[in-house]
Amino acid sequence: MDPLEQHLSRQAEQSRDFFWNRLRWELIDDHLGSDCKRVVDVGAGPGFLGDFLQRRRPRVEYWFVEPIEDLERQLAARFGAVANRHGRGFEGATHVTLMDVLEHQEHDRAFMADLAARMEPGATLLLTVPAMPWLWSGWDAMLGHYRRYTKAALHEAVDSLPLRIEEESYIFPELIPLGVVRRLRLRGAELDPDEAEFPQLAKPVNEALYRLGKASLAGRRFWPAGTSLFARLRRTG
Repeated sequence: MDPLEQHLSRQAEQSRDFFWNRLRWELIDDHLGSDCKRVVDVGAGPGFLGDFLQRRRPRVEYWFVEPIEDLERQLAARFGAVANRHGRGFEGATHVTLMDVLEHQEHDRAFMADLAARMEPGATLLLTVPAMPWLWSGWDAMLGHYRRYTKAALHEAVDSLPLRIEEESYIFPELIPLGVVRRLRLRGAELDPDEAEFPQLAKPVNEALYRLGKASLAGRRFWPAGTSLFARLRRTG
């Protein structure tokens, strides 16, 4: 099992309530709107977004794409074979999510072109990616990242594609100091796959970071930097 697959599998066991995951799901939920009927979760991993939507929006149909075969089988068992859109179109999907997936694609523009071709005109794409190239560390390399993004780099990935950026905001600026510490700590070190895992936080600490993150997300349009970048794009006609 490679480090990324191990990381995603361990998330399924340990990280369902991790503050960072919860904040991303809620950010996505804030942008689904009342017209959301079907969501395609591209790079679904453990399927946490599907679980979240079943609790928060039970009338929304959840579809997924997951290239890791073991995780794909688990998702099909939970959400049904028809929900598996691997190699298939996204007919009727009002929203597509791409949560920390694009950085794993060597040719990100080609990946985005294929994704846009599978979306229907008017559909919304919600994505998150790691941000700030100067925060690159052995953690990124171990998880198979090809890059960390700036707003300009994201523009290059979608330039001339039928995708219009409606919002792009840096998020999690409060985590930048921790990113710097990780970069310095892992510099030149022989990496242990366990380094890729989210820390096990005491419940009060996890809750405090969640509340701090909620406040930070509310002001996201003002942040000049952050450990992640969020964008909302519209598939044009």
